[in-house]
Amino acid sequence: MDFNKKASFTIRGSRLLPCRENHFNFHLSQMNYQIIKGTVYCLNQRPCGGAAVQITQVDMVNHTAALLGYTITDEAGRYVISLEAQPDMKYELSVFAPLITNKKEEIS
Repeated sequence: MDFNKKASFTIRGSRLLPCRENHFNFHLSQMNYQIIKGTVYCLNQRPCGGAAVQITQVDMVNHTAALLGYTITDEAGRYVISLEAQPDMKYELSVFAPLITNKKEEIS
């Protein structure tokens, strides 16, 4: 069977039956994506909004590093990164304090 490889699917409103359960069959292919999430805190134990979280991939054979990207934490200090994990690689996270803050006590 040939399955269409899409990341999303569409359900037309005319297919939804009011006041009844609606069942749909779909298949998900296995992917090697990983989600890394966490919270960054300041020294005063408060969530650190606006911090940059950078992810670097390190080749364990050649010992070379490649920057994969970065994300900025939200006002609650939370971040999420998605990546395709490679078995022969190591991943490093680096966290940088916000460049612009509204309060002095946020990073102290």
